[in-house]
Amino acid sequence: MLKNEGINKTSVWRIAVVIATTFFLKAEAAFTAQELAVGFIEGRGTDAAVEQQAFETAEVEYEVIGESDYKLAHLMEFDVIAVGVVAYDQNEGLKANFRVIKEYIQKGGYLVTVDFQQDSTWDANFLPYPLKLFDDDLEEGTGIKIIDAPIWHKPNEINDKHFIGWGAGDFMADGPHEAKKPWQPLLLAGGDNWPIVVGAGAGLGYVVFSSLQILQALGRTGNEVVAEVLQNFLFWHGPLAVKAEGKMATTWAKLKR
Repeated sequence: MLKNEGINKTSVWRIAVVIATTFFLKAEAAFTAQELAVGFIEGRGTDAAVEQQAFETAEVEYEVIGESDYKLAHLMEFDVIAVGVVAYDQNEGLKANFRVIKEYIQKGGYLVTVDFQQDSTWDANFLPYPLKLFDDDLEEGTGIKIIDAPIWHKPNEINDKHFIGWGAGDFMADGPHEAKKPWQPLLLAGGDNWPIVVGAGAGLGYVVFSSLQILQALGRTGNEVVAEVLQNFLFWHGPLAVKAEGKMATTWAKLKR
């Protein structure tokens, strides 16, 4: 009886160690992801507070890229540059300097749109490869098909359930109906399988165009699954391919405004 008791206590102790180690490794993985430097190009003014809330909810540190910041040397300090709600339509700094952003990608940077862009003012030259956008929306969960790609596996495992129950009435808007090579579909949706998230290598870098309304949904609801989608969009790609001298240091959970 005493022997069995000892075995049980040992087993419980070992299980506790495994659980504690698992939680530690998960925390370490999240922290390592945020060691990447995130630059953010803000979207339309009416959504500024929503965008900020989205980043805070996802516990993402970022630095806003202002009108005077579009110098290649400065942009190369960021491992990822995220583009906000219809920023290509209403952010004057971005519209005036989109060519510098394209050069950032070519030199090894990673650019991702983390909310939708306006179809009526979209210019095919904004990104390294052309896309045509349409004034169409889809409801969440409509025929979602995830294409197996690294973006859905790091730092979170993303599955179909991550695209249901966003709760804000915002899911996808103004996306492409097709994406010609070298674009690669990453997420299909709707009865016609629109490629609402696409990615492509360009030079030494990579670009993801997404018509998902991530910032708006997350900023308004605080939905945990949307936070995980945002984290993957930002952190899956890893460190900048070409490291600039004087790489900026990051501090966990501090927002620079």
